[in-house]
Amino acid sequence: LPFFRGRCCGRTLSVARMVDPFSAAALGSGLVTYNRQNWMWDKTLGQKREYQGQLMNIKRFELFREDVRDLAELTISKMDNYLLINILLMGFCVKIFTEGRPKPHCSPSWLHWLYAATNAGALLYFILSVWLAMHASIASH
Repeated sequence: LPFFRGRCCGRTLSVARMVDPFSAAALGSGLVTYNRQNWMWDKTLGQKREYQGQLMNIKRFELFREDVRDLAELTISKMDNYLLINILLMGFCVKIFTEGRPKPHCSPSWLHWLYAATNAGALLYFILSVWLAMHASIASH
């Protein structure tokens, strides 16, 4: 504490000597509690901000999981749709093989071979497509 150069009864006094122990205790208490409410308010806000950040991270990763889940469900639904359509097309190929072939005596032989080759290629393509659609649907489960 700075010295107070005052004269009292013929001697020099300092501020430290003029303060009694009770006022020193009050001064110490005042220094300790000075700005405590602001400090507590700031710490409470900091803690709330930290918790809010953690909650936002949790929500963010829940959204990531939901996105992955949605992508898997999208793949499953698309493959199930492909499976249904390709089975129907495979049935049409079989129906064309049995009922839609050209008449034997009215058309040339090269047309019969072309018909059989293209229909067999289409049937194999649809079988492969059904197999891969089933595999993709099962793998994405």
